Amino acid sequence: MSTLGVFRDDLYNSISVLAGASYAVLPTEAVLAASQMVGAEYVFVQNTAGSANTALTTDTAVNIITALQNAIAVAAKASQANGGGFATGLGLPLGVPNLFNIGWQFVIYNTEGATLTITAGTGVTLVGTATITTATMRSWVITVTSPTTITMQTLGQSGVITA
Repeated sequence: MSTLGVFRDDLYNSISVLAGASYAVLPTEAVLAASQMVGAEYVFVQNTAGSANTALTTDTAVNIITALQNAIAVAAKASQANGGGFATGLGLPLGVPNLFNIGWQFVIYNTEGATLTITAGTGVTLVGTATITTATMRSWVITVTSPTTITMQTLGQSGVITA
């Protein structure tokens, strides 16, 4: 399948080279690190009873975009090394493709015994509600809006979940 040509999604939609989904448990830090917010088309994190988080600030938009660029570059290189990348002779595009308007879904499960409040780091715009009550989850679509800014648009909060 290494001869699929230049009309591959990974040339025009760079997020498609990432894994479909990822999952992580949040540590006790008060900052939601960029590496915890990127790396797949659907990123799931769980705020557990052991984390004791009631407030989280996102990393800066610049750090999130940089982590996204790095994740895409690593995934694209691995894809090419495994024969699933670009058509023979094309190689990887120079640098990482333009990330403007690239988006992915980000979900936080809150299994902590208290409401969790998310606040925006520098360059991050939160649109909609940013609290997650206990035993629920909230999802966002994160979109790169410039080289130094991202928007997190809430999609809503789910019903009761169990861990």
